[in-house]
Amino acid sequence: MKKSFYAMLAALTIGSSLTACSNSEDKAEDKPKEKTHVAASTAEAPTTDHEDGEKATPEEIAQIERMDKGILLYGEGNKGGDYSSTVENAGYRVQTEGKDTVGIITARVTIQNVREDNQTVDLSEIDFSVQDEKTGKSYDGQAMPFDEDKFKTVPAGYSLTFDVSFMIKNPPKNVDNFYLYMNSSVDPYEDIHWQLNNLIDSKN
Repeated sequence: MKKSFYAMLAALTIGSSLTACSNSEDKAEDKPKEKTHVAASTAEAPTTDHEDGEKATPEEIAQIERMDKGILLYGEGNKGGDYSSTVENAGYRVQTEGKDTVGIITARVTIQNVREDNQTVDLSEIDFSVQDEKTGKSYDGQAMPFDEDKFKTVPAGYSLTFDVSFMIKNPPKNVDNFYLYMNSSVDPYEDIHWQLNNLIDSKN
């Protein structure tokens, strides 16, 4: 799936590349200034020039680096050829089932049909999973739409918001490392995943 946020990243990368080329030419023409340019480059490394000449803040740089890794936060979307997808929020609770302890992550997801040929989309073909990045363990999710028929035939331009539930047997004490993944055979998400922040462990 093509990622629209790479447009912003590309613009900033081009700006920094032009600055780097300029520094390189200065070094070739004036050898004594080489150390000065290296020091300036090191000092300016944490900031990136905007098109208007202003420096990017550390928060903006962190956001660009995060999005370059395919990591999105709540409310941030990813648009492909068929779907525009967003994870609105997520919650977490722990319950006991017999002798087992089960952790349940419930994520609120919004997916819009962005096809340009006015055809419907079937959201049931999307697979959902969460992964504990610390242990590498992955858990499949179950979509819980309000209307199964509408879920399978979303008209072009329309979106549906629904919950996806993930059951984790014997869950870890630390749930700060979970990410939500979506996988589609018709519109692959590639490396896109959402960081599930602020999951609260509550006994039920």
